[in-house]
Amino acid sequence: MKNILHITLILFFSLTIFSCTKKSSDISISVISVQESSEVSSSTIKEIEGTWVTNCNTATWNEQHYVIETITVSGSAFLWKWDEYFDSSCSDVYIVWTNNYSSLSLTNEVTFDGGSKGSQFTMNVDSQEGLMKTEAAVKDYNNWNWCGFSDWVLNTAKDYSGKKCGNNESYPARNATVNGVYKLDESSLLITKDSTTSVGSTVFIKQ
Repeated sequence: MKNILHITLILFFSLTIFSCTKKSSDISISVISVQESSEVSSSTIKEIEGTWVTNCNTATWNEQHYVIETITVSGSAFLWKWDEYFDSSCSDVYIVWTNNYSSLSLTNEVTFDGGSKGSQFTMNVDSQEGLMKTEAAVKDYNNWNWCGFSDWVLNTAKDYSGKKCGNNESYPARNATVNGVYKLDESSLLITKDSTTSVGSTVFIKQ
């Protein structure tokens, strides 16, 4: 009887650990230490040069929409693009959001909570644009007066840098410095421009 009870307890704790491990895949990987370095050179940036693309995921700002994200790094130029879709197969494009940055520079090496290494970085805002790809998007954003614009038109980009949009969310102005952190694992990239202490769970794959 004791043996049966012992085995049952082992199975229970094993399932509990498995369940917690599965849930943790959605948790950010956090920085546990930072090593300041004056020798983080431009050659280090080469490890993230090229184009990186995500799968079709649910959009964080609208759970009814979906998004494919693309990052392109060339020298100190950094482009981050979100293709927003109506459908879960990401075939019916709604809006294209494109952020352009310059002066990409790596600052500090960081160690994440799993012991892996990454880098903090800075870059300057060149533009942050929305491009309406459907009449539905034009109508929606004009009705919302998003970023103070009520004259969105089809296939014409608008730059909302320095604007307050949506629920008073402020976007950095042109030439503002943006800070971020990334973690590179062979052909996979985890990256954020909104924090220098953690990266999210969205995976970018090298193309």
